[in-house]
Amino acid sequence: MSDSETIPAHKTQEAPGGEAAPRAVFRPGGSLHAFSFPNFRRFFFGQLVSVAGTWMQTVAQQWLVYDLTRSSVWLGIVAGASAIPYVLFAFKGGEVADRFPRRTILLWTQSLSMIFAFALAILATNRPVPIQGWHIAVFAGLSGIVNAFNMPAQQAFVTEMVDDPRAISNAIALNSLRFNLARFLGPMLAGIALVRLSAAACFFLNGLSFIAVLISLSRMRLPTATRERGGATMFSPWEGVRFLGSLPSLWRVTVLIGVTSLFVLSVSTLFPVLAERYGQGAVGFGTMVTVNGIGATVGGTLVVAVGNRIPRRLLVYGGALQFCAFLAVLAWSRSYPLALICLFFAGIGMVVFTTSANTKVQEDAPNYLRGRVMAVYSLVANALMPAGGLLLGFLSERYGPFLTIRIVSGLAFSVTLFLLLVSQREVRESNPQN
Repeated sequence: MSDSETIPAHKTQEAPGGEAAPRAVFRPGGSLHAFSFPNFRRFFFGQLVSVAGTWMQTVAQQWLVYDLTRSSVWLGIVAGASAIPYVLFAFKGGEVADRFPRRTILLWTQSLSMIFAFALAILATNRPVPIQGWHIAVFAGLSGIVNAFNMPAQQAFVTEMVDDPRAISNAIALNSLRFNLARFLGPMLAGIALVRLSAAACFFLNGLSFIAVLISLSRMRLPTATRERGGATMFSPWEGVRFLGSLPSLWRVTVLIGVTSLFVLSVSTLFPVLAERYGQGAVGFGTMVTVNGIGATVGGTLVVAVGNRIPRRLLVYGGALQFCAFLAVLAWSRSYPLALICLFFAGIGMVVFTTSANTKVQEDAPNYLRGRVMAVYSLVANALMPAGGLLLGFLSERYGPFLTIRIVSGLAFSVTLFLLLVSQREVRESNPQN
C-alpha cells in the first residue's frame, strides 16, 4: 500500500455491533489510547521484537569486547565509536526526517541495521578471520551513522501514527514502555544465549528480529504527509536548535538529558566490570542488565498509567534525582544483592525521567520542525552517552568502577538539583500569587 492511502484510525476500533469500543483504557485520556490506532499497534509490536534483538546484541557485544580485551578502556572505545559519526550526521538526519517520508527512512535504516547484525554474527564465528575489538568498534561506527538518520525519523514518526492530538503523549509513553519491555526481554534472552550458545548467536538473532519491524512498517497505511513549514522555505537543520533555545523549559530539559547521558546513562558500560568485581561472571552480568531493565519497565508502566495526572516537571526532575541517588548507593555497596536492588530502582527513575523529558519536547515541537528538534535532542542523548561510556572506561581503568560511579552520579545529582531550583524560581516568578 502507498503512503497516500488514508485510513481514518479513529474508526477502526468499533465493536462487532458497530458501536465504539467500550473499554475506557482505549478512549481519550485512557492509558492505552494510542493502541486504538492500527498503525501504532503494528509499530509497537514490530519494534518490540526488533529492539529486544538489539538489546541482545548490545549485551553480547559488551561481554565479547571485555572477554577479548579484559579492558574497561576497550568497553569505552566501542561505546564511544558511534559518537563521532552520530555527531557528524545527526543534524542532517533531522533535516532528512522533515523533508522525506519518515516511514521510508525507517525502512532503509532498519534494513541496513539488519545487514550489520548478520555481518557481525559471521565475524563473531572467527571466520574468515578471528574477531578483534577494533572490528566491533568499526561496526559501532557504522551503526552510529545509521542511527543518526534513524533516531530523528523514529521519534517524529510516533506522532504521525496517531491522528488525535490527545493521544500523542500516550503514544510517546507507550513507545518508551515498549523500549523498556525490550530492554528487559533482550538481556534476559542474551544471558541464556551467551551461556548456551555464543555471542555470534545473539548477533544472528538480532538480525532476524529486524524482519518483524520491516513487516510492520510495510503494512502501514498512512495519509499523504502535509507538513506545515511555518513560513520557512528552507529545511535548515539549525531551526531545531533555535526552537529549543527559545524556550527556557525545553532548554533546561535538553541540558539535563545531556548531563545525564554523559555521566550516568552510560554507567551501563561498566556492568561487565562490576559483574567481575562481584564475582558473578557472564550470568551475573546478564542478571544486572535484566534487573535494571525490569525496573525500567516498571517505570515505563507508571508513566503510562499515571503520567498524565502528575506535573511533567515533577516527573522529569524527580525521576532524574532518583536515578542518580540509587546509582550513588550502588557505588558505595560491595553486596551483589544490594547492587541489584539499586539497579532496579535506578531503572525506574531513569525511565520516568527520560520518557517524561522526551514527551515534553515532542509535545511542544510543531510537526514541521519535529524531526529537526528531535535530531538535536537525540544528538544530545545518543552522542553523549557513548562519549560518556568512553570517559567512564578511562576513569574506571584509573580509579576503579566504584569510585568512578560515585563521582559521575554526584555530579549529575548536583546539576539536576540546580536545574530544578532554577525551574522552581521561574514558576514562582510567572505565578506571583502562588
